[in-house]
Amino acid sequence: MKRLPALVLALLPGLAWGQEPAGGPVIRTTTDPAQGIVIGQPVRLDVEVLFPGEMVRPPRVSLSEAPGAQILRFETQATTMRDRIGDQDYVGQSFEFVLFPRRGGEITVPAADVTLLDRNGDPAGTAKGQPVKIAVTVPPGIDPSGPVLAADGVSVEQSWSPDPRAAQLKPGGAIVRLIRRQADGVPALGMAELGFTAPEGVRVYVDPPVVEDRSNRGNVEGHRTDKVTYVFEKAGTYDLPALTQPWWSLSDKQARTETLPGATVTIAAGAAGRTGRQTGWVPGPVWLVVGLSLVALLLILVLLRARVAALWQEAVLRRRNSEAAARRELLRAAGAGDASATYRALAQWLERLSASERRQARADQRLGQAIAQLERGLFGDGASWDRAAGAGLAEAARRFHRQRRPSPHGAADPLPPLNPVA
Repeated sequence: MKRLPALVLALLPGLAWGQEPAGGPVIRTTTDPAQGIVIGQPVRLDVEVLFPGEMVRPPRVSLSEAPGAQILRFETQATTMRDRIGDQDYVGQSFEFVLFPRRGGEITVPAADVTLLDRNGDPAGTAKGQPVKIAVTVPPGIDPSGPVLAADGVSVEQSWSPDPRAAQLKPGGAIVRLIRRQADGVPALGMAELGFTAPEGVRVYVDPPVVEDRSNRGNVEGHRTDKVTYVFEKAGTYDLPALTQPWWSLSDKQARTETLPGATVTIAAGAAGRTGRQTGWVPGPVWLVVGLSLVALLLILVLLRARVAALWQEAVLRRRNSEAAARRELLRAAGAGDASATYRALAQWLERLSASERRQARADQRLGQAIAQLERGLFGDGASWDRAAGAGLAEAARRFHRQRRPSPHGAADPLPPLNPVA
C-alpha cells in the first residue's frame, strides 16, 4: 500500500505534460499604419498570440468580416516570436492579415478569434482579442464610389484584338479587350472590379479575372488581368467607353488617375442580294439558267455561312458567360478540392447572380457555412479544405440552385407537408 502514492506521484508529470499552461494567452492586435489611413490603402493587421512559458501548439487565428472593409490573410505562415511581459517570458506566433478600407469614416476591426490546440492538434479551448478601430479619410480628388487603389505605384495598360482601327467586322463580329493592372503592396484580390459598359447594340461578356501575386522580401506586388468581349449585333459605328483607375499615391500624397482610352468600331452591313426584272427578258439556254441558279445558290450559302458563324459565336459566348456555365465550373473546381480555384469559380458564379440571389446564397444555411469555411481556409485561420469539403460546397450549390429554380408550369409538390398546419 505504501507504493501506491509513489506510483501516483511518478505518473503526475506524464499527465501534466499533455495539458495547457496554467496562464491564458495574451492576444494583441496592431495596425500598420496606425493613423493617416486613406480609402483603398492596404493596412497590415498583426495578431500576436503569446503563451506564458511555452506554446504547446501554434493556435488558429481568424478575423470576421468588417463592415466597410475587405480583410484577407496576407501570408500563409505565421511568425514565431518571444517577448517578456513583467517578469514572465512569453512565446507565441504573429499572424498577418491585410485590410482594405472601402469607405471613409471609422471602421471597427472585429476581435480576433483564437482556437487553442493541444499537442495532438485537437481544439482545447478558445480565446478572443480586442476589437480595433481605424479612422479612414477620403483624400480630395478621389471618388469613393469607384475602384480606388492606394499604393506607391500603380500601372494600368490595355490591348485590343483585333485592332479596332483596322478591323473589318460584320454583324456578329467580336473584339476582345484585355486590361492589366499592377499595384505595389496590393494583392490582386484587393483590386476592386472595373465597370464594363457598352452602347446599345453591343453585348458585353466578362471572363473571370486572372490574378497573380508576387512577393519580394515581404513586399507583395499584385497583378490582375481582366478580359471583356464585345459582340456587335448590327451594322453601325460604336464608341466603346474609356476606363479609368483612380488611385492615391502614398509616396507624394497626390490623387492620380490612369485612363484607358476607348475605341470607335465600325461594323459594315452584310452584302445584300439584288433582284431585278428587265422588260422583255427572254431566258437563254437551259444550261445558262442552271449555271446562274448554281451561282446564286453558292452566293446565298456564302452569305448564310457568315451569318450562321456569327450567330454560333454569339451563342457560344453567351453560354460561356451564363450563370449555368459558371455554376458548372464551380462544381468542377469544388469537386477537385482546390481551394483557390474553387474561390475564383465561386466569385464568378456569385457575380452572375442577381443582387437578391447573392444575398440569399450567403444567407443559405448549408451554402453559407461552406462559403465561410472556404474563406477561412484561404484568408482566415487556415481551416482545412479538401475534396470532402469541396463536395459539400458543390452539393450545397446544387441544392440552392434547385430551390431558386421555379417549378415547371407552376407544378405543386406532389407530397403533402410532413407537419400540416391545422
